[in-house]
Amino acid sequence: MSAPKHNNTDALSAQYFASVTKALSDAGAYQPTLVVDKNRLDQNLSAVKVITQRGFNFRIVAKSLPCVPMLQYLMKEANTNRLMSFHIPFLQHVSQHIPNADVLMGKPMPVGSVEGYYQFLSEHTECTFNPATQLQWLIDSEARIHQYAKLAEKLNIVLQVNLEINVGLNRGGFSQHYEFISTLNFIEQHDQLTLSGLMGYEAHVTKIPGFLGGPSKAFKKSVQTYQGFCDVIKDKFGEKYLNSLTLNAGGSSTYPLYEKPDLVNEISTASALVKPTDFDVFTLDHHLPAAFIAAPVLKMVDKPQIPMAKGLSKVLGKIGMLPSKACFIYGGNWLAKPCYPVGSKRSDMLGHSSNQEMYELAASSTINVDDFMYFRPTQSEAVFLQFGDIAVYDDGKIVDWWPVFKHSKE
Repeated sequence: MSAPKHNNTDALSAQYFASVTKALSDAGAYQPTLVVDKNRLDQNLSAVKVITQRGFNFRIVAKSLPCVPMLQYLMKEANTNRLMSFHIPFLQHVSQHIPNADVLMGKPMPVGSVEGYYQFLSEHTECTFNPATQLQWLIDSEARIHQYAKLAEKLNIVLQVNLEINVGLNRGGFSQHYEFISTLNFIEQHDQLTLSGLMGYEAHVTKIPGFLGGPSKAFKKSVQTYQGFCDVIKDKFGEKYLNSLTLNAGGSSTYPLYEKPDLVNEISTASALVKPTDFDVFTLDHHLPAAFIAAPVLKMVDKPQIPMAKGLSKVLGKIGMLPSKACFIYGGNWLAKPCYPVGSKRSDMLGHSSNQEMYELAASSTINVDDFMYFRPTQSEAVFLQFGDIAVYDDGKIVDWWPVFKHSKE
């Protein structure tokens, strides 16, 4: 079980980062900056479209790319209006700024926060987003469906509900058919609830070791479990009804495993489009890193010394336990790993710093003050929100600045 290698080499070379540095300097960006390489983003999107063109609908996971212009660009290029949301303030943001979106919640929300969302809409009557037809709330238990039903009655609204099923990740959702059937019966009998689909997330698949059967066995088991829940719906309501539902699965590390839409009809991904280091997995060998943190170098240090230990530092330096060269950067302590200069690593000498973090450098490094160090985020969903507008790099230039989501109740 493997994905094809990318035809283009992943050339994260000194020349590549020199070009990005020049682009940032030309744009006047002299602070820590999140850079997205548009060409690489496009190549990754092309890889996803290879799968979606087999007949799957494509839902973009908004939490992983929390930026309206980026989402709008990708939605247009992928010809989809489907998004997945995980956070009520961001759902509010999408409702206002991408009002044509079809949104599936990616995790169950506390019923109080759901009520807060409808209060928000009542205060923003200019918003044309219609949750009755454009929003699916995720339900993971029989207890939660009863909570949502009471809210629907209280607010006199109709809620579309998507049922989360446990396909092996064991992070919640329906595991037993009897509870699932009871919930289906409850939804069927309630005028203000509509079943919109199923969601089964199988992020565990690529992490299963060989002695437990490996990814291939885990994926097969996940598909079989999903099929079992679909069979329950088909037996109860018929195959036509089942086929009308949103049957969602997949994630950034698993979407390439889906060959044809004979079970699920929709896959979700987004992190794969920028490939943070947490997604350096065999299924994404054909994807390219497309997001980088650029941090200016503030200070260079030759033969760094441990405070109050000049003599010990000299000895440790001679036996290779201290670097011959280091630098202090503008900022630091991000969920990220250095990727340029090659051989750089965070120093343990002074511990973490979000202000001026120290990095050890290879003796051969030519980086200097006012140059940039580069990092690959380990994930995108939190890191993208830390730097303000995203610098869009394309063909040697910063061609745009894309604002990230605002975490507010505006």
